[in-house]
Formats: sequence, structure tokens, C-alpha cells
Amino acid sequence: MPTNKLWIEHTERAAWDSVEALRERLSKAEERLQALAPNVDKLPQLLDALEQARQKLSLQSSSPDQVVTSLLERIDAHQAELEAARHAVPTVIDFGVPPPRARMDSDELDEAPSHRYDDEPDVLEDFTRAMRRHESDARHDLPRDLNRLLALAETKLDDLTELEGSALREAALDLALIAARVHAASRSKT
Repeated sequence: MPTNKLWIEHTERAAWDSVEALRERLSKAEERLQALAPNVDKLPQLLDALEQARQKLSLQSSSPDQVVTSLLERIDAHQAELEAARHAVPTVIDFGVPPPRARMDSDELDEAPSHRYDDEPDVLEDFTRAMRRHESDARHDLPRDLNRLLALAETKLDDLTELEGSALREAALDLALIAARVHAASRSKT
């Protein structure tokens, strides 16, 4: 056995460092065990709850840690969806008359096309008058329930292909009134 004093000190220091490292690891393990000790009696309930969650959500996970991981992933996904929905830009629908534009098949068109009602200036006025007259006649016939109104609009749209002349104009007025009621019903729900 060597008797070199430096070698002995070095070996002794290494042994004490190993002992200190083991003591530190042991104290950390004891701290973790102490932190878990108060909840040990609740562990069966926790495992049962995780099993119920796995079955209810049809998770493919088999172990409790995989179930927890799956649940956390779902929570993150739902929070991301919620955040995206909160910051979503609402759809804006413009019901105004679009600006006139050149025909797509004409390269030689120099001037902008005329307004589509220039040759029939009374179209909108006639429609407005007919709407008012038709509304006063049908004011009490239309339902106020949004779902009934939508079903009625579908029926009227299906009937349009079979109509001509004044019957077609009357059906168009009916649809316009239904659209106005749908608009009013949807505003009252928000």
C-alpha cells in the first residue's frame, strides 16, 4: 500500500466528496418523499379519477403519466383555440353596390360601364314601394322564430324556379321580407 502523503490526502478528499454528494442526494430524496407523504392516502382516488378521465375522453394512454400528458395537451389545444377565437377578425359584409368594373373578356373597353340601373331608374323605387305594400299585407303572417324563418326562406327559394312574371316578383318580395325578419331576429339574439 502506498504511503505517499499527497496520494492519501487526495484519496481521502475524493472519498469525502463522494460521501457529501451521496448525503445531498439522500436529503433531496427525503425532501421529495416528505412532500408526497401528505397525499399518499389520496393516491388511489387520483388514479381512479385519471382512469375515469381516460375512459370518458377515449384517450389511448395506458399509464397515469400518459393520461396527464394527454390532458395537458388537450388543455393547451383548447386554450389556443379560445385565444384564436378571441382575436379572430369578424367577417364584414358590405351590402352596398359594388363599384362598376370592366368586363373580364374585354381588353378594349375604355370607359367604365354605366350603372346597372341607369336604363331603368325606377327599379329600386318600384321595388321599395312594392315592399312597403307587401309588408303591410304580410306583417302578421311571418313567424318570429329564427329557425322557422330560415326554413320558410328555403321553401320560398325552392319554389322560385317554378314561378314566372308577377308570381316571381311576389315571391321575391316575400323573400325580401323574410330576409328582413331574419336580420331582425338575429340582431335580437346577440
